[in-house]
Amino acid sequence: MQQNAPPPPPFEDGLPQECWFSVDVECSGQTPLEGSLISIGACLVDDPSRTFYIELRPDPSKAWGPKEERVHRLTRSHLETHGVDRIEGVRKFADWVRATGEAVAPESSPLFVGFNTPFDWMWLTMAFTEAGVRNPFGMSAVDLKSIYYTLHGGDNLTWKKTVKRFVRQVYPTDLVADHNALADAVEQAELARTLREVARKNRIPPTMPRGR
Repeated sequence: MQQNAPPPPPFEDGLPQECWFSVDVECSGQTPLEGSLISIGACLVDDPSRTFYIELRPDPSKAWGPKEERVHRLTRSHLETHGVDRIEGVRKFADWVRATGEAVAPESSPLFVGFNTPFDWMWLTMAFTEAGVRNPFGMSAVDLKSIYYTLHGGDNLTWKKTVKRFVRQVYPTDLVADHNALADAVEQAELARTLREVARKNRIPPTMPRGR
């Protein structure tokens, strides 16, 4: 595992440096209207030893999904006993993102990196709103599935073949991602570094539109 790895150098366009955060969440339902955000895991893409993990008490007014529990393996009773208040937990996460970004690259902007990002982003955006906390990522997010599809897309690649088991046939790993939010975030960080390097090697030079 990388230790104190510096952030990647900025591209040549002079835009502000970005600090990439790999983020994963586990939930008790399909949407925030149906269930609760129950755990958040995150790490820096370029230094996965810098981590965040928290388990949250479920909202008692929301249903509990037994199907989802079989995936994340966190019981409601465990979370009710050991979980942190969800408002407090979300605020801690936002504070960690800001503090970590400042420590690693003071002039950088945090960038949310996920695998099937719309799902995780949906839950965290709702949680930040509920907690009255400004989203530390603003509106900036990257989806690794979309990057993979762009790099390997073609007539023989459907969106269904961007699920993790197919991606890992192309990019094998020794890391175990088992729907623990932190383990998944660390595994995503490795994939993000790999895909970013592949993209750089195949990069098309940017072109600026000419003014009329």
